[in-house]
Amino acid sequence: MSSVRTRTFCCCIPVRAGAILLSLLGVLGGALITAAGIITLSRHGENGSRTSLIIQVVVYGLLALLSLFGLIGAIGKKLAMVRLYFGILMFHLFFSIGCGIYAIYYTFKNSPSYVNDCIKTAANPADIKACKDGASLMKGLMVGIFIVAWLLEIWACIIVHGYSSQLSEEIRNRTVVKDTEAW
Repeated sequence: MSSVRTRTFCCCIPVRAGAILLSLLGVLGGALITAAGIITLSRHGENGSRTSLIIQVVVYGLLALLSLFGLIGAIGKKLAMVRLYFGILMFHLFFSIGCGIYAIYYTFKNSPSYVNDCIKTAANPADIKACKDGASLMKGLMVGIFIVAWLLEIWACIIVHGYSSQLSEEIRNRTVVKDTEAW
């Protein structure tokens, strides 16, 4: 029986450990973001961003729930569950990109009305400048955070795919039958 080379990321960390860690982060992070979204919805239920908050709650709630498949699959070395987790991560990545683009568009579209509302309550020129600079800062932070989150999720997909490939190779090597008696 030949051995299978352990795949790594970050030069030395095995992809199995990465898949376990990523699924744990998916469960915890998804649950925290979902809880924060629910709290925000309950406090500001009639706000204009209600649709994007509902989408956020659903997307990250599903991520938390379905990351359990990745955790169980990675710990138990279950190829089908790891592949399902990889598929879920890919779907989540594309859905997250779509929702993120919607949220960014919505923020940029409504930014002038937020700035005007802020300026109406401003008492001096420094407050007006703070309103405009604050809106610009929030737009920049929002775009930056989404890009970093998407890059991390792409990296997670690469790690889970690497573990899926390694598991598949291990299973293939287990089923190889060598005929050494014919010699």
